[in-house]
Amino acid sequence: MIELLVPLGLLGLIGIAVLILIYILKPNYQQKIVSSTYVWKLSLRYRGKRIPVSLLRSLLLLLCQILALTACAFILAQPVIPAGAERDENEQILIIDASANMLAADENMTRFERAVDLVIEQAGQVLNESGVVSVILADEEAEVLVNRADESQRLEVVDALDELVAGGALRCSYGAADLEGAMSLATRILDLNPFAEVYYFTATEYVNEGDVTVVDVRGERDWNAAILDAEISLEENFYTFTVDLASYGRASSVDLHCDIYGANNDRVTVSLVYPNIQCAMGETQTVVFRTGVNEAPVSCEIPVSAYDSVLIWIEIPEEDGYSYDDTITLYGGRPEAINILYASSKMNPFVSNALMALRSELALRWDIKIQEERVGGTTYEEVAEGYDFYVFEGVAPEVYPADGVVVLLDPPTVINRTDIIFGNQIQYPNPGIDMTIGEPHPITDGLIQSYLSATRYTQILASNGYEALMFIGEDPVLIYKDQPGSQIVVMPFSVNYTSLPLVNLPTLFYNIFNYYIPSAVTNAEGEAGFMFEIGDTVDLSARGTGLTLTDPSGTETPIDSSFEQIVAEQPGVYRVTQVLSSGMMQTSEFYVKVAAAESDVTRTEDTLFNPAFPELPENEDLDLLFYFAIGLAALLFIEWLLQLKDNF
Repeated sequence: MIELLVPLGLLGLIGIAVLILIYILKPNYQQKIVSSTYVWKLSLRYRGKRIPVSLLRSLLLLLCQILALTACAFILAQPVIPAGAERDENEQILIIDASANMLAADENMTRFERAVDLVIEQAGQVLNESGVVSVILADEEAEVLVNRADESQRLEVVDALDELVAGGALRCSYGAADLEGAMSLATRILDLNPFAEVYYFTATEYVNEGDVTVVDVRGERDWNAAILDAEISLEENFYTFTVDLASYGRASSVDLHCDIYGANNDRVTVSLVYPNIQCAMGETQTVVFRTGVNEAPVSCEIPVSAYDSVLIWIEIPEEDGYSYDDTITLYGGRPEAINILYASSKMNPFVSNALMALRSELALRWDIKIQEERVGGTTYEEVAEGYDFYVFEGVAPEVYPADGVVVLLDPPTVINRTDIIFGNQIQYPNPGIDMTIGEPHPITDGLIQSYLSATRYTQILASNGYEALMFIGEDPVLIYKDQPGSQIVVMPFSVNYTSLPLVNLPTLFYNIFNYYIPSAVTNAEGEAGFMFEIGDTVDLSARGTGLTLTDPSGTETPIDSSFEQIVAEQPGVYRVTQVLSSGMMQTSEFYVKVAAAESDVTRTEDTLFNPAFPELPENEDLDLLFYFAIGLAALLFIEWLLQLKDNF
């Protein structure tokens, strides 16, 4: 389609009217003196022709002059043909923020519900105009709910959006929105139609929105008083709880409560309160409860050295719009008791020290109690039971325990219930012969190869059901079995004839303990975990015959494998239960909280992550001035030809 850059140039078309007027007023005869013979001959020539050539030439001449004036007028108007395709359809990509921040409510309506309503309204307007609409949910993992729907799919669009809030069960996550994933999905649609518009319905304010249109869904009275985080520490053997608070949207006065359940050995409840905490808007306030001291404004008359759980909660004069950060529950105040039996024909200080180092290293996770017994012969004749971890050095139990892990160190060559056949004792002169580590395994993890040597060991000729982890030449010198009721580690040597005590023995006992007696719940660093954030990976390890996970909604999930990784998706208390080999029920609990960033209902970000908008064609218009000039020259040439016969 042709566009005129200077439309006023078309005023030159007035010249056409002037030209016609000239033709009307022009005399149609000329006075000449000619001979009668000339007139006679001329009349004879024209009489034989049917078409008056002079009239036709005059009409063509007039037409050429009119077209020439038209070309001049268009040259003055500067005609062009715009480059680039015209937008031939109305298409919008609507992205809904489904982060935990969108669960904040004002007047009994959450931001997420408000966003869904606005999207339904805007999608309806697009479809009413015969447009195309797509809807993307920026959840913890972004997904396309509606893909390029037109008017014929209106019902599907409405149903997909209604399902997001159906029955009050909001499809809004408790974590952060996968905004990058949502914009990546939008890019795929933009590749099909680069003229599509992108809208993001969110409660976060962005300084630089880019090419995305941000639709603010915040309520007028949004505010939130929040517990952002809580930490536990031991100060002089008594617990201290440090809590971070904040208020967003307004300043607020907050009472912070700390209810300690199962305190000390008496299992009493201790309730503490820090009153009238003035939280300035948007600023973090740190409050400390020291149970080992009794000082204002917190009254703590009972020092707390152990606890079952701690509930920390806030009390505010007026209800805020976000309740998911009003409480936090803390665990880890009462390590589970672990009993270790060390029986030996001659108490070995290297082994005793390694076990004490194990107790010290795991003090925050386990309450380890060590029982040492000296045995006169090579058989432990008492019934071995009631312990979680058994170490027999130089002796073997007459009845093997089924309720714990058994470590046989330098065992006698004749032992029962182990399916092991021993051979000869092999001896080497100092500095001995190197031990080598086989396939990588948690039991041998971290052992230093250069400190692995022995001067004496006993050959193992057969070991049915065992796996070998360390060798001297072809002879296995560390084997293990991991079966229900039969968890055994065998080392056919005395540590006194090895280099293990120099560096590796404490590490080896630590690895054996952790392999067979893992914490039921650990974090990404392998440490016992009692608090996680939404989206964190939680490692679950089974010590017994089975493990069951109960989430905050009460849903129970059996864990069949001995190790499982889950992603925390709901805030609240999780409970892990399992039946140990001893038949005892063991329970572990941990708490999952929302991220502190999601508590800020007034948050502002610098830059909004945008989709990759395709580059549109450069706007290089086609200038028609040259073509009109050529046309004008052609018309003038034709006019000259038409007048040639009259002039010459």
